[in-house]
Amino acid sequence: MTQVYFLYVIGCIISLLLYKQNKIAAKVGFSISAIASAYAVFYFLVNLEQTVSINMFESLLYSPKLVLNPLGNFFSFVVSLVSLASSIYAIQYSSEYEKKGSLAVMAGLFNAFILSMLLLIASADVFWFIIFWECMTVISAYLICFNDSKSSLKAIMIYLGIAHLGAMCITAAFLIMSAQTGSLEFSSYENIELSPVMASIVFLLAFIGFGSKAGMFPMHVWLPKAHPAAPTNVSALMSGVMIKVALFGIIKFCLWLPVMEWWGLLIIVVGALSALLGVLYALVQHDYKALLAYHSVENIGIILLGLGTGVYGIAANMPTLAAIGFLAGLYHILNHATFKGLLFLGAGSVLYTTHTKEMDSLGGLARKMPLTAFAFLIGSLAITAIPPLNGFVSEWVTYQGMFQGALSEYASSRVVFCIAIVALALTGALAVMCFVKAYSVIFGGTPRDKKIFENAREVPVTMVIGMFVLVAGCIAFGLGANIVVKDIMLVVSSFSGNYEAVNGTVINSPMGSTVSPLLIAAVLVVTVLIPVVILKLAKANRTKPRQTDPWACGFKYDSRMQMTASPFTGDLRRLLNWLYKSETKVKDQGYFAPVVYETHAKDIWWNLLYEPVIKLTVNTAKVVSKMQNGNVNMYSLYILIALCLFVGISYLL
Repeated sequence: MTQVYFLYVIGCIISLLLYKQNKIAAKVGFSISAIASAYAVFYFLVNLEQTVSINMFESLLYSPKLVLNPLGNFFSFVVSLVSLASSIYAIQYSSEYEKKGSLAVMAGLFNAFILSMLLLIASADVFWFIIFWECMTVISAYLICFNDSKSSLKAIMIYLGIAHLGAMCITAAFLIMSAQTGSLEFSSYENIELSPVMASIVFLLAFIGFGSKAGMFPMHVWLPKAHPAAPTNVSALMSGVMIKVALFGIIKFCLWLPVMEWWGLLIIVVGALSALLGVLYALVQHDYKALLAYHSVENIGIILLGLGTGVYGIAANMPTLAAIGFLAGLYHILNHATFKGLLFLGAGSVLYTTHTKEMDSLGGLARKMPLTAFAFLIGSLAITAIPPLNGFVSEWVTYQGMFQGALSEYASSRVVFCIAIVALALTGALAVMCFVKAYSVIFGGTPRDKKIFENAREVPVTMVIGMFVLVAGCIAFGLGANIVVKDIMLVVSSFSGNYEAVNGTVINSPMGSTVSPLLIAAVLVVTVLIPVVILKLAKANRTKPRQTDPWACGFKYDSRMQMTASPFTGDLRRLLNWLYKSETKVKDQGYFAPVVYETHAKDIWWNLLYEPVIKLTVNTAKVVSKMQNGNVNMYSLYILIALCLFVGISYLL
């Protein structure tokens, strides 16, 4: 275990030592990160069932103790897998930022970012958990800085503001539990005794604190700002695994506390809202990285549906429901990390070669970037739960868990589960619509901007390899679902009821239904091959196809005639304009030039929830700033008043 962590430390140190050799530092630093991640993937997978505990630097005043149980090994494996792909990808991709900052610093921070997440997962006490949590937040903020622009600086401030609000809630939850147990060690929390009211307060603090980092509704507003602003290899890590580390925290608190049924229902309700609103906002985006960021909100919602089902199962003393719920949540954590990391790397490849994030300026890139187009297609199929890829299996398990929960004896529980099932179904349909739009506008059709199309080219080989590591994951975690489910059930069984979810190559559900990804794959392959065989046997269709421009009703075809991102969702925007608050701008470029229409949807939750708080804070700061008048006598008075106040409080206590 320590070898994994020290490899990242070595990568960080060597990168910084090569500060003056910028390009060499990037290649060496990211290569070490790739080697460390490859070893970590192997180590955590092999030791998935093990529980390991070590004490590091015992000469320190407060030496860190690291403990990895099956749950920690699972999350560490997920972090390492996406880190492996992102590290390989960054070896050549990082050259894009050579003039924006030091690549040595970027590589060093990248290694430190991965290390902070792994150490956070392994932390065994409150002190080091909070230290590594803040390190993870601050390092990721510095990595966003490499896109040095007005938008990135604003994104960082929003991200840090919400992150520190979340950290405050998490710290408060930990301190309440530590006050009850008299220890900062997590081991003392395992048999904690709290009143229902106090347990609920701790749960809500933890849920809000970790949920703000996970990007669940309504604390999601930082994702569509921070992820597009970050370098692509960092976006893949932030969206793929950093927000999953927050879910790790939610799971730990639910396993420590005496859970109640309404906690699980609350998680399900928040999950349903996050899933549905996330995909609705993703649909109307023109920036494809912002689109992917909103899909992170959607998929966090789907994961919360599974975890909420598991929490409800534990509280209701239904071990089978608890097992299937946590299986669904953990499986989708793995799947989302894989296909979302892949999609962000694919989006980064498009940005690398076209230098634009606007979908409406692209088109026809599949001809210039076939490998990237294929990788993005696999990611799109996986995220939309198309069988037999990995996204399908975890969503199927999620449905099965919620169907089982809908059979609960309580009317309130049945209503919540039924509404969540409908929300998940709508989310799935809208996700298909969204990625049909994204893929067809970016990679299909004809070029909308000739200059961008002519300069487009396939990305360097290490970037392709990085994407195809995750392509392999999307396929393997789908076709090999029986093996994946068996391994995840080893993790789930360590804290929940045992449940036999696998029978050969078939996945079982508590409803009695089964699914076989291998059988589905075989049927799909045969279905595709039948027409080819018929054509071969009939010796038909041997004429070379004639290529010409599309029919344009007698007019000369122009690339502007094809569908773009805006009209694709025009009816939806008009129907839900109360949610989008879309602004349409018309630019008249003269009599002989085409009119340009622009529509931009707004996240109304920013105006409703965050803008009033920001205005109040700014106005309060202006009033308080008057106290800083430079008068030494006034400062002495402030100190005297503060001392009297503290003495009074200590006397009352």
